[in-house]
Amino acid sequence: MSFQSNLCQDYWPTFATSVTTATVAGVLTLVTVPGNLLICWAVIKNPTRNLKTSFNYLVLNLAIADLIIGAVTDPLFVGYHANEALQNEVLKIQWLVHVSYFLTSTASVLSIVALAVNRYQAVTSAGIQRSNLSRIAVISVLLWIFSLGLPLLYIPVGFYKLAFIFANASLVIATAVLVFVYFRVYFNLKRHKRNCDHIRSSKEQEKQAKRNEKATNSLLLIIISFVLCVFPSCVMVYVINLCHTCSCVLIHWFRDLQFLFLLVNAASNQFLYAWRMRSFQRAFKTITAVQWFAQKLGRERNGPVPTASSQTTSSPV
Repeated sequence: MSFQSNLCQDYWPTFATSVTTATVAGVLTLVTVPGNLLICWAVIKNPTRNLKTSFNYLVLNLAIADLIIGAVTDPLFVGYHANEALQNEVLKIQWLVHVSYFLTSTASVLSIVALAVNRYQAVTSAGIQRSNLSRIAVISVLLWIFSLGLPLLYIPVGFYKLAFIFANASLVIATAVLVFVYFRVYFNLKRHKRNCDHIRSSKEQEKQAKRNEKATNSLLLIIISFVLCVFPSCVMVYVINLCHTCSCVLIHWFRDLQFLFLLVNAASNQFLYAWRMRSFQRAFKTITAVQWFAQKLGRERNGPVPTASSQTTSSPV
């Protein structure tokens, strides 16, 4: 396999390319940070006393990874590409943008895989899974250690080859694990449901089965979103590294878009997991600002509350 030697690093991207990337990254910051901040608050504060589970600890780990993407990586992209649009010197801070991207994106992808494996363990275990903070803490620490280690390859291999390795590993390994886990979980749930039709189960077991089924549907959405974001990114990395006749305009567009696809995936994780779960929804509703917004939205949908004067009717003559 022959990698391209000229990756257009000596050519300025078009103004439209840089502005588009900076704008999208700015929007992603506004979407990613508030939602994941609320998820972190909900698990740590635990206002409804039902969020201290091993699954939710992994959701917290994913939210932390995506929060760092929104609070650090996305703003770095905004600053970098805004200066690039103005043709200011940016090569000195390029390494910071790249290292932040690989570190946080790796942590986010591995957190998704950890959530999928946790779903598999929960569904295939005989009993109801209990919280195991120490085990989840060890998994989270190992996950972050690996994520911190991957950017070290940036020094010997450079950005484009590391992006090639990362894109292939994310697409092939992570997607294979997610799809395998989903089908194993899906068929286990089907078998459990058939058994429950013949054997009377307790209310607690029925509730657990419903929770597992909903989490499995969320896992399917995660897989679809992940593949839709990672596959185009992987294709673009192949074009960047292997196309010897592509123009520098195309190379620069693909360079930025392969970044943005994975950043979009990080922004969407919160809506595919935590925001769809009733336990998190109940926790969010304990926040005064959320209560006010929900009440206001309800009034707008139902129309203005009728006043006493409007309710009085004239007496018949």
